[in-house]
Amino acid sequence: MRATSCCVARGPALSSAAVRAPPSGTSSADADPPGRRHHPHALVRALPWIFTVLVFTLIFKRIPFANVWQALAGARLAPYLAIMAPYSVLYLAVDTFCLTRVINWFNCRVAYADVLPIRATTYLLTLVNSNLGQGGIALYLHRREGVPFLEVAGSVLFLMFVELYQLTFFSSLGVALAPRAVDLPLGTVYVALYAYLVAHLAFFRFAGDWLAQKPALRILRTFRLAHVRHYLLLALYKSPNFIMATVVYYFALQCFGMHLPYLELVLYLPIIFFSAALPIGVAHLGAPQFLWLYFFSAYAPEASLLAFSLATHFIFMIMNAALGVPFLPRATRELMRGAATA
Repeated sequence: MRATSCCVARGPALSSAAVRAPPSGTSSADADPPGRRHHPHALVRALPWIFTVLVFTLIFKRIPFANVWQALAGARLAPYLAIMAPYSVLYLAVDTFCLTRVINWFNCRVAYADVLPIRATTYLLTLVNSNLGQGGIALYLHRREGVPFLEVAGSVLFLMFVELYQLTFFSSLGVALAPRAVDLPLGTVYVALYAYLVAHLAFFRFAGDWLAQKPALRILRTFRLAHVRHYLLLALYKSPNFIMATVVYYFALQCFGMHLPYLELVLYLPIIFFSAALPIGVAHLGAPQFLWLYFFSAYAPEASLLAFSLATHFIFMIMNAALGVPFLPRATRELMRGAATA
């Protein structure tokens, strides 16, 4: 619309009749202004909403909502929260350590204690949008440490990339070692992701010098500098969060009256987490709830599984956001100070 307005302003004035009448042989649809046309990307943005609504519609046709509410009401809340709260704290500690290592590897020397406030406070932004939370990290470090925004944004993208492939590895291992066949269309997804990983590593290995000469591609600087050992070390550093999740979920499920085999949790939880990481649902919902029912309905009531999945999803997000509240004044103060000196 901005470009169209410029052209109209610079061109000769047209009569209103000329504007209203489309050229001969042109349909009224062709004459519609660009702003009124249907853009393909609008449909793409709507797909996660459509998928999420469809999944929950099918689920609640099968499981009465009253049964899910009853399962929530019957949960032992105090021990459940006592299990989840330390997990959120430890998750933040590991997450902050990983972010600190990446920034120190590729951007600047920064202390763990300086990264902790911004990592915690960005969980508040994640309540609104996960990408907004990641962008908050890049903005904070840009203003506080003076690192070029695109370069630190590239480090955040590197962190997200490794997180995705850690889930890809663990979940594909879970599918391969599962005690029963996993009849889900995951094979094509894994083949595509692993093929891209090989191409990704090869590209940044051999095109590094060319990328270094392109200032517009500064956001790819971290990928250009990263070696395979950085990918592997970061995946290793993030592994405690997965191990903690299997233990925490095993005991938290018991607060909802369910006892699931720990080995199957170890195998299937990565697949559930992997589905949440894919851009197919709103707020990481839909696919994980379906998979909880798919993998564990033989061991526990479906209403209880659904109640646990939804409760744990939202409680974890809320607890993480709550951890950011005490750090918010310091993070805001340092962010403003960085903006003033920039």
